[in-house]
Amino acid sequence: MNKDERKVDPVQEMLCLVQDFSQLETWGFKESFRSNTSVDRQIIFDSEWCRVKIVWGGWDTLVGNSISIYYGRLHAPNQKSTMHWDNKECYVWHRFEHCIHFLDECPVEKAAEMNYSTPLTSKYYSKEYRKRFYRQQPRWLMTMHMEVWDCYGENFFELFDLRHPDRWVQYREFLKEFYNIKGRVSFIDPPQDQVC
Repeated sequence: MNKDERKVDPVQEMLCLVQDFSQLETWGFKESFRSNTSVDRQIIFDSEWCRVKIVWGGWDTLVGNSISIYYGRLHAPNQKSTMHWDNKECYVWHRFEHCIHFLDECPVEKAAEMNYSTPLTSKYYSKEYRKRFYRQQPRWLMTMHMEVWDCYGENFFELFDLRHPDRWVQYREFLKEFYNIKGRVSFIDPPQDQVC
């Protein structure tokens, strides 16, 4: 076994990462759910606005240990990626990139062209950043998310806030136009713009 493939408790590793690199407590996030089974390793934090889910991705020989970070509205279930909402099956956990395009009031055509690229986070994909965070994907990703939080602050979290349904409706319309331009993948069900 490679020394980098040491036996780690994924949840403890994610908690250490949160303590070292995130501002969850600063923004009022508190742990609300934890799962540490062989098939489901995640921690969810809730605030007054939304939920943040950190999911353990496992070991990868190219990046080392890996995680994913998603955002959900307060009704998002802990262990499901969709739920029934307004008579439709909708996605409940979201990446941040399309949210940033929406918050930046980026024209939909340009957002569709950029897809998951954003002006704020593009530097994280540069050779310099890849070298700096070599085999440290969790730190790389957490650092990127913290920069999003620093830049957008409360405005970012409020997008997910159930107390602001009009804003979410506008975001859903943005996504609908985005996928009208970008195109939909016929076998993805529900469609990618069905979010709640």
